[in-house]
Amino acid sequence: MSEICLRGADRRELSEVASVVIGWSLDGPSVEALRDRARKSESLQSIGRAVRHRLREDGYALLRNVPCSEDAELVALIGLVAVPSALGNGDTLFFDISPDSSRSEDVSGTKAEFPLHTDSTFFAIPHDFLGLACVRNSDSGGESIIVRAADVAERVRAVGGDEVLAALGDQVYPFYLRDPLFGHGIQLVPILHRDGHEWSIRYRRDILTALAERFDLDDIHRRALTVLHEVLADPGSFAVQVRLETDELILIDNHHALHARTALGPGERRLRRVKGYFLENSARRVL
Repeated sequence: MSEICLRGADRRELSEVASVVIGWSLDGPSVEALRDRARKSESLQSIGRAVRHRLREDGYALLRNVPCSEDAELVALIGLVAVPSALGNGDTLFFDISPDSSRSEDVSGTKAEFPLHTDSTFFAIPHDFLGLACVRNSDSGGESIIVRAADVAERVRAVGGDEVLAALGDQVYPFYLRDPLFGHGIQLVPILHRDGHEWSIRYRRDILTALAERFDLDDIHRRALTVLHEVLADPGSFAVQVRLETDELILIDNHHALHARTALGPGERRLRRVKGYFLENSARRVL
């Protein structure tokens, strides 16, 4: 399991870093100040290197003993590898997720199972990462499931062959576009394709199902969608399951992995969601 445990000394270092923005709101300048201060700590930089390695190898990183209730400390920690963004995250850096029947139209805010998907499919360029910081979890259920895009590609090739896999990389699949930089409407994009040396994926079955009938996909692209749906409905040994506990943070590579959630059992649950862009993607940094 991709697990990194912060020591007591790391927690104290994060608290010292956070002190540079006491009394500030968390906006662009304060986030930059936190990142600059964290760069001066070799122990925190080593955590950042470990997180980047785990994200690259496994598509996710699990961090334990994290101050999940402290905004500035969380921003400083995440800032070792990424820039958080309020845009597309409920207009806040940390969006509370807890079961609430009044938000039943949003699956993440209910106790229901949430099948494998990627986030921010409505953006022209989806967020690079998704983070979930656990303040408290339900008594049972609510496990996160992660599947790497590379493993999906391998399974699709095994089931449908090279032609089906190649078809998923064609720019013909419809997704809603709700992007303040690129406008609103429908965008046609690839689902599963090579991004340099890595496999990249964008996927929401509910959206694809709703829109596919409105667009004239040919037989091979419909076949490719069917194979992909079947593979993701039963990922088998490719799936990693993680149950978050209090003061644990999971970071998921939103381009190179999918995630899901099992149904929640009884008990209160509160997670804090954060999204954003990796440091190397400076052109995508929007607070």
